[in-house]
Amino acid sequence: MFCSNCGKENPDNAKFCAGCGKPIAQAAAQPAAAPPVQQTIINMAPPPQAAPAAPAAAGISPKSRAVTGVLAFFFGWLGIHRFYAGKTGSAIFMLILGIIGIVAYFLGFPYVLSLLGLWVLIDFIMILVGKFKDKNGLLIKK
Repeated sequence: MFCSNCGKENPDNAKFCAGCGKPIAQAAAQPAAAPPVQQTIINMAPPPQAAPAAPAAAGISPKSRAVTGVLAFFFGWLGIHRFYAGKTGSAIFMLILGIIGIVAYFLGFPYVLSLLGLWVLIDFIMILVGKFKDKNGLLIKK
């Protein structure tokens, strides 16, 4: 028998609890509600992984051709469309060439801007016909 007051186990024929001294008549057959045992469940399964990015369908870049074209049209002389496509090396070269071209233009040498303009025009036409590629060599066609 267990005491309903303190939970101590007593012999079946005891009249008083040996732990708290209360009469056993109040004792129940089972101990008082014991505190719940906390269990830690360890999940041994590996964590779910995100689905791998779908491979570029037939060499198509995830970049937008419309965005690339607008950037080339308005900011081509700064190389912004090449930054967007991930071609940072040539983009930085275009940016430097554009800055030098502006200075050279005011000094009476417009040819630097003419060469840069030709480069931007070729890039813009390549974007329009869908032949412009991003840094990974994938066509920007979407």
